[in-house]
Amino acid sequence: MAAPADGEAAPGLDPTVFRSRPGRPMTLAPEAKELLARLGGHRDRAGALSARPYNIAISQTHRFVWFRNAKVGTRTILTYLLEQHDDTELLVASAIPYPVHAFADWFKFALVRHPLDRFISSWQDKVHRQNHFRFDPPTRERMQTIENFAAWVAEQDLGSADTDRHIRLQTRMVDLTHLDYLGRMETFDADFAHVCRVVGLPERVPERRNQSTPRGVTRENASAELRSIIEEQYRIDYQVFGY
Repeated sequence: MAAPADGEAAPGLDPTVFRSRPGRPMTLAPEAKELLARLGGHRDRAGALSARPYNIAISQTHRFVWFRNAKVGTRTILTYLLEQHDDTELLVASAIPYPVHAFADWFKFALVRHPLDRFISSWQDKVHRQNHFRFDPPTRERMQTIENFAAWVAEQDLGSADTDRHIRLQTRMVDLTHLDYLGRMETFDADFAHVCRVVGLPERVPERRNQSTPRGVTRENASAELRSIIEEQYRIDYQVFGY
């Protein structure tokens, strides 16, 4: 069976089944789970699933797919979107493939961030404020120095879907081959306002949430060692996104 042309939805695939369970926006409805299971064995046919799993939000009301890129305003955007949707109308799914052609004519967007800024934010929030990576006490103490954390991150496979989303390559968090709009954290207000205009949401800049408290490390004063590690490990993000 030939794949549908760009802009055409795959025959027999209804994107409206991608809903959440009532009162549980982060849980797939049974129909959606069944569809994903059925498509899992037919990746070579029309409507087959994306090559990689993604963290996505799907709006039935406004017909969009948002690729959620951790540490790039996700909590802010998600809180706003949940306020704007009725029960089951917004599905917030993690680590799932999606039927690419079923959403061919839906608006698909994402936001990205300077790799060093994103890394610093992840360290501040997930290492200093929390023990998200479950380091033992002596290791966590060492990780309070950001260069030590960067050296640990450099040992991870940052392109793997199994790697924690807060340090994974941004180029693996977004389906760049099926994207309509790419915004940036550096111009968040204007870029998210553009998204709202396109999909028909109220054009209101949501209140920023879950912002990490700086610990003195910024892109401007980062050490040469830190810059070198991040530029090497996130080289593809720098290149693809033009940072």
